[in-house]
Amino acid sequence: MTTARSPLEPGAELPARLEEVRLRFEEWRRTRPTKACSIPPELWTAAASCAAEHGTFRTAQVLGLDSGKLKRQMLPGSRRGKKRPPRFVELVPASRPPATECLLEIEHRTGSRLRMQLKGASLTDLLEIARSFRQEGS
Repeated sequence: MTTARSPLEPGAELPARLEEVRLRFEEWRRTRPTKACSIPPELWTAAASCAAEHGTFRTAQVLGLDSGKLKRQMLPGSRRGKKRPPRFVELVPASRPPATECLLEIEHRTGSRLRMQLKGASLTDLLEIARSFRQEGS
């Protein structure tokens, strides 16, 4: 395994993967437009992967990250990028007869909203509308 010297511990060696991610973070920090830019999801994913293998504290130290934020990135469902799942989704069983009248309201994670009043729409129609809206809003 190829290793590199850690800038934090004289004489200590860094595993190759951790060194690779450290270099990616350095490159991102050098080339980002402003210091206020958020860390890209790909870098968070790489950092979380290294932390799972080499420990959160050591990884955070080497990569110059807050160990608390790194721990949160490692939690299931944290999904780098901080996208929240819908708060409420109700699926009506397909065995029910089609709704005679309904109001469909959908909010996409990007903030786009759709509100439709439908008459005589089947569950299949509603699901198709929802899928289409989700794909268009991405």
